Amino acid sequence: MQILTTSILAVSFALGISAAAISGSVNSDRDLSGAQNTIVLADTMKADSTNHWGYGYDSLLKDLDILRRLPFVKVDSIGASVQGRAIWMITISDSSDSLGPAADPSLRKHRIMIHARTHPAEVQAHYVTMGAIRQLLDTGLAAEELRSAFIFNIIPMYNPDGVELGHSRLNANLVDLESNWNKPVLEPEVVVLKRTFEAFQAGAIPVEVALNLHSDQFICSRFFFFHEKAGTSAAYEDLERNFITGVRTHYPGGIEDWSFYPSWTDGFKSQYPESFWWTTEREKVLALTYEDTNCPNASGFDSTGRALALGAADYIKGRILAGVRRLARSVSHVLLSAEGVRLRAEFPGSHWELRDVQGRRLAAGDLEIGTQLIQWDRLPASPLRILTLLSPSHAAERISLPMRR
Repeated sequence: MQILTTSILAVSFALGISAAAISGSVNSDRDLSGAQNTIVLADTMKADSTNHWGYGYDSLLKDLDILRRLPFVKVDSIGASVQGRAIWMITISDSSDSLGPAADPSLRKHRIMIHARTHPAEVQAHYVTMGAIRQLLDTGLAAEELRSAFIFNIIPMYNPDGVELGHSRLNANLVDLESNWNKPVLEPEVVVLKRTFEAFQAGAIPVEVALNLHSDQFICSRFFFFHEKAGTSAAYEDLERNFITGVRTHYPGGIEDWSFYPSWTDGFKSQYPESFWWTTEREKVLALTYEDTNCPNASGFDSTGRALALGAADYIKGRILAGVRRLARSVSHVLLSAEGVRLRAEFPGSHWELRDVQGRRLAAGDLEIGTQLIQWDRLPASPLRILTLLSPSHAAERISLPMRR
């Protein structure tokens, strides 16, 4: 991954930034594993609107100019605000063909969507998104795996007019975009984001996790709004618990438990972005609002962004394996034993292959008619492995293998 570090350094020097200045955002804890990340952000963080709440639209444009020159990054405008400012989306993935469908749908990439800065005063939400971006562009193995298996679409400043006008919560039309999703006439920013959601869901790689980032100045804690089954479903509650628990493992002690802030306790709410997701996708998309701390001396944004990126990936991997295990319950041609995997082939042309959860092929082989044993030492080690039996006589059968090293 040396090319990544070299490219970032080259861009930084081209913009007149000294090597000493290559670092994370102000008040960032800079605790990412692996090589020091080198994205440069604005160096101000004043908590008042005369400074655009500490990070303005011009600062965003400068950061986007750096990001768009880096490997794995694409920067696009998804539309415009009331006053005509572009609403920018950063896409991070490891290949230019990542948006194309895979031959096998089970091996396609998986999409994670993040939008932030709906409320201009909640600038901490923006810094969390930049923390996630640093994790995704890091030079370590975790970042490489994230880029390989996932597409991250990140909108760091959803309400640019509100930011520039110094509004605390409103856009240029003095409307709160957060609660505008059920109105007869939607604000331009809501229309833009809604159309982006719909376009992804109509494509080959739909959104599976959608995070709506804010920051809270009253509780001064980091937490998710937990949507209770009165407004969603018992199955969705389980998904939320799994997701939040997984995120917390990547930032121990930093984020409150899932039970910290229950919401929708008296039924479904129709005015929020999460309402769109529940109405259209139900349990298919895990959509949650996250609140970072918005208090004096707030820090830890890189840790939070890192936890959100890794936790979202873990959640999707868990759902993939759960589906594989459900398929495995009906498998009649595959048997796990102490010696290895026994495969029964009924027709010529049957074969097997072993892939990791990112879809990379680890091993493969042809099968003769009858039952054959593939010993464990013939199967390369990987944290998550899926073995597929392919036969002309029946549908492909997949099974998740235990980890052996």
